[in-house]
Amino acid sequence: MKKPVAAAVVHLDGKILTTRRSPDQSLACLWGFPGGKLEHEKSPQECIFRELREELGVDSVAGEIITTTTYAYPGGEIELIAITVELQSTQFNLQFHDRFDWVQPQEILQYNLAPADIPIAQEIIRKYG
Repeated sequence: MKKPVAAAVVHLDGKILTTRRSPDQSLACLWGFPGGKLEHEKSPQECIFRELREELGVDSVAGEIITTTTYAYPGGEIELIAITVELQSTQFNLQFHDRFDWVQPQEILQYNLAPADIPIAQEIIRKYG
């Protein structure tokens, strides 16, 4: 059974937010889009609001779903739901990541992305690149 996971696509001043997972996290040192698992009975938008508050210490407004992708990791299959997000602040307090970067859409595939995030990056390039 696929686990639904929400991913934030933050587009600001022509750039996209990417975060790198800390060495002690699963998918250590891989880049991607912040987010996390959907809890029961919650929408992807509610999930992304909660996750950005937990992971980055910022409030946000979640918008539309851009794309959905499925990927089978060794621990199980996930359905990654990419959602447009507007941040209320860019003063981050990183909890599960050790770095963040604002990237030009066409340069995003140059980062060592988590496998499930690659199709989302390709959609971002198509949409914003």
